[in-house]
Amino acid sequence: MLKFLVYDNGKPAERWRLRNAYLIGADGSAMRGEVRYEDGHVICEKREAGSCALALQYPVKGLGEMTIQTCLLPERVEPYLLTLELARHRLMTLYTKLEDWGMFELDSEHVVTKRTEKSRQLFVEALSQQGEDPAEADRMAHECLAASLDGSEELALAHSELLLNRRKNSANGPRCPLGCGVDLAQTQDLLRAGLLANFDFVQMPMPWRALAPEEDNYRWQVMDNWMQWASRARLPVVAGPLISFDPANLPDWLYIWEHDYDTVRDLVYEHVERVVKRYKDHVSAWIVVSGLHVNTHMSFNFDQLMDLTRMTTLQVKKLAPSGKSIIELRQPFGEYYSGNPRSIPPQMYSDLLVQSGINFDGLGVRLAMGQAVSGQYTRDLMQISDLFDQYAGFGKPVHLTLAAPSEPVTSMMIAQPEASEPADDNAGHWRRPWSPLVQSHWLEAVLQIAVSKPFVEAVAWQDIIDHPRIDLPLSGLVSESLQPKGSFKRLVAFRQNLSQQHAAAAAVQPDPVGAATPDTEAEAAASKSADAPDDRGEHI
Repeated sequence: MLKFLVYDNGKPAERWRLRNAYLIGADGSAMRGEVRYEDGHVICEKREAGSCALALQYPVKGLGEMTIQTCLLPERVEPYLLTLELARHRLMTLYTKLEDWGMFELDSEHVVTKRTEKSRQLFVEALSQQGEDPAEADRMAHECLAASLDGSEELALAHSELLLNRRKNSANGPRCPLGCGVDLAQTQDLLRAGLLANFDFVQMPMPWRALAPEEDNYRWQVMDNWMQWASRARLPVVAGPLISFDPANLPDWLYIWEHDYDTVRDLVYEHVERVVKRYKDHVSAWIVVSGLHVNTHMSFNFDQLMDLTRMTTLQVKKLAPSGKSIIELRQPFGEYYSGNPRSIPPQMYSDLLVQSGINFDGLGVRLAMGQAVSGQYTRDLMQISDLFDQYAGFGKPVHLTLAAPSEPVTSMMIAQPEASEPADDNAGHWRRPWSPLVQSHWLEAVLQIAVSKPFVEAVAWQDIIDHPRIDLPLSGLVSESLQPKGSFKRLVAFRQNLSQQHAAAAAVQPDPVGAATPDTEAEAAASKSADAPDDRGEHI
């Protein structure tokens, strides 16, 4: 058992909200256990042997309220000081990344250098005060945490800027296409014109629930309309997920068979066959399955989950060999595993996909934050950069889907989108409470980090427009009244700058004869837009 002493305003905390708290094992995956707050202490009871770290949502003055963690710690009778251990891990992360990225030679006036030195001094002082004056040690540790967290975010941005500039100046600069998701019910001409003018591809959902609300009764009209429009506009389509066991995607009639795996498998096979055969000539890439590893809503075991993944991927490859197959991960930080013994940690699932020889073309990572539900609590930029880096070793291109809200999301808003209530910040926030300005800055920062990674093949924003069925309320780039938010304008500007920089680099250093050409329609569209000025403008 681990205990952490919590202070509030210089005194042991009498009340303290514990949110998104879970344990992390030595392998970096969530660990089974219980975390509770009791009598001024956070108490962690493990169900597994070995050292562990505590992750939880924690407010850091001036930087937001985000899920951060301690280092791996052994059990002991004396309680740890929570703030000091959070600061220790963040300072360690800062030094580790400086070494890994070879950035120790930053100028002495660089903000990262200043934050690093300040953090080190504050941590030493906090350690010296820990035994004599815990309240003072807590205050210094909090200042250390703020400085090191700020420094680590600045380091993540500086590193991404360095990589991006190197790629821009090379002959094979970044051709990462930028796309956006749509709501099938939103078919306004103005919205479609904006998609065509400002994005390289459209990410089209295929909810089984909407396609077949009744068994053996498919309704194709809405999907046909979108596919025909995209074909006429020559806009590449990334479609899916074909299979997701999230309640928003799964038809009600399928729950009759939720404990009968063989029947569900047959129904999945038939559904995938119908959809892929119908749209294989319109789709450039398929998100075949999404979030099966989370396994929250079905009672399938490990072998059955892997069998479903293998079967559906092989089926799509057979029916649409020219389209790419993507397996998508949800809740990529993996906190769900601490409370669900039937689930698979995201890194383990990815490794199993590669090691088992499943024939797929890319990993999808859906990163949404700003909502108080599992997998969507707020994280900082260094954690996001490190998350992306974890997928470099699997040897598969990565397709990212991003989302963050433009206003704080309330619990009532999730259940009843049309209702209103005071803002609830249980999901945390980045720098400032979520607003159109914060959303736009977060989008720009995460896009820069993502596109700087050479293994990231494409990036999509989850929804272009706010709508009642949206997975993360208020996360669209355009309001329901079709007014563009600041995030839309920043994304368009980022894409245009990326295209212009690539065109300039290609003009100075032309591609060598025999160089590889883009092998997907999405990449070809990105290359075409990069080789010529984008004069289509913002249509929304």
